[in-house]
Amino acid sequence: MECKYLVTFLIDTSNVNTLKQEYASLLIGKNATIFRSNQKAIADSISLAYIRKTMNSAGSNMPEINTGLLPSAKYQPEVLNRNGQITLYNAILEDLYSYPLNKNINWRIEKERKKIQGYNCTKVTCEYGNKSIIAWYTDEIPIPEGPYTFKGLPGLVLEAYDSKKYFHFILVGLVNVKKPIALPKVSIPTTYEKFYNKRKQLMDDPLGAFMNTFGRRAPKDNEERIIRNIKSINNFLD
Repeated sequence: MECKYLVTFLIDTSNVNTLKQEYASLLIGKNATIFRSNQKAIADSISLAYIRKTMNSAGSNMPEINTGLLPSAKYQPEVLNRNGQITLYNAILEDLYSYPLNKNINWRIEKERKKIQGYNCTKVTCEYGNKSIIAWYTDEIPIPEGPYTFKGLPGLVLEAYDSKKYFHFILVGLVNVKKPIALPKVSIPTTYEKFYNKRKQLMDDPLGAFMNTFGRRAPKDNEERIIRNIKSINNFLD
């Protein structure tokens, strides 16, 4: 089954002009599920196909991919649920990290009810990091899944958002298809605490992080732009 969601989110919570929208899909298989941006899935698929084609024709040399030609994904996190073990994939600059979900969501079932896409839904709430989350699930689809890490309820989560609507996920369609659940590309295993500290280092010292990642200093005429762009990314759902 493929559950398609529209994801709406702010890059910078102080600037409404940074509002972005992107479609993401929750693929549900027999023993695993994955939630990821559709654009990211397309880009990864193109990259993999290009690498295979080039390797077959050029021997063992690793090809260089012009990433500027690939679809650009605005929503980066990916969530893999394999046999109940949830792993998050998230990038810092060019490095992709993976870490296990180390928190349980304590859902509170509320009295409110509404319909989404024709399904009867129940409202639930929880505290998630520094955000208050509202979600709506339907027991008419008895699958304990949902967008991002919003799982573990008696039915599929059709809508979820934080109280300030900095993030919003809404189901836009369900398709009964069989698609392979492709795992994210090679990542750096870590813990959430180490990932959080690495991201904080980037926010505190963008130019130093640029140097550590790329092995060279940022171009002098781009330093202010790099600092401004990195520091404007301040909306995280963790």
